[in-house]
Amino acid sequence: MGDVGVPGNWLRLPQFVVPLKKAVVNGTVTLSGKEAIHLAGSKRLRKGDKVRLADGQGRVVIAEITGLGRGEVSLRILTELATKKDLVPCTILLSIIRLERFELALAKLSEIGVCAVQPVLTEMGRFRKSDMKRLDKRVGRWQGICMESLKQSRGFVSTRVNNPLCLEDAIEIVSEARCKVALFAKEKGRGLVGMLQGVSNIFPAALAVGPEGGFSPNEKSMLKEAGFCPAGLGDRILRSETAAIYGAVIFSELYTCLENK
Repeated sequence: MGDVGVPGNWLRLPQFVVPLKKAVVNGTVTLSGKEAIHLAGSKRLRKGDKVRLADGQGRVVIAEITGLGRGEVSLRILTELATKKDLVPCTILLSIIRLERFELALAKLSEIGVCAVQPVLTEMGRFRKSDMKRLDKRVGRWQGICMESLKQSRGFVSTRVNNPLCLEDAIEIVSEARCKVALFAKEKGRGLVGMLQGVSNIFPAALAVGPEGGFSPNEKSMLKEAGFCPAGLGDRILRSETAAIYGAVIFSELYTCLENK
C-alpha cells in the first residue's frame, strides 16, 4: 500500500516520529533520545542519508542527516509532504484481553490506520472495574505502540488510544457513528462484508469485538439496543485480536474504495 502522490523513493525511506512544531528551527531538526539511538544505531544511517520525519498529527517532512553525535542527530529539511489525514474513520471497541495479545492487536490496528481504539472492560474479559486505575497507566505505553506502528507503516496520523471504559460507557463514545457493528461468534450466516454491502452510509463507523468467550447475553442486548448490528467473520472461531484485525481490514478496504471513486 502506498501514499497517493508520494514518490516511491520517498515512501521507502525509514520514518521516525518527532514533534516537528517544537523541533524545527530554521529548517533544521534535532533528534535525541530513543529516536536518535534508533536512527544511528539499529538503522545504521549515516551523514547524507535521507529519512522521513512524522509528527503523528498529519505532517511529514523529508530530511537529510547533517550530523551524528553522541545521543543526538541533526537533520536538514529538504521538502515537506502535503499534510494528510490518512486514518480510516472507524473506532474499534476492543475488549481488554491478555495484555500481550491486546497490544499485538493495537499495533496491527494502528498499521491499518483506524482512527481510534477504545479499550473495553467486558463481563467475560480478563479485567474488572477494580483494575481500571492500573489499566489507565498503560495508555501512554499503548499510544507509544501506535507511534511505533506509524513509523513502520509510513503513516501520517497516529491512531488514538482512549482510556479504558466499561462497555456501557464505550458505547456512548461512538453514539454518533453511522454504521455500528458487533462481532458475535455465532453469527456464521451473516458475514461482515455481506452486511456492509447493504449499507449506504458507512463512515464514521464503529466495530465492537469481545473477548475469547464473546459478549455476555446482557452485553449483546446492550449493543443491539444501541444500534449495533450483529455480524460474523466466517465459519471458524477467531481469537479476539484476529477478529479485530480482520474486521478493521474490511472497513479500511471499503473506505479506500469510497475515497478513490
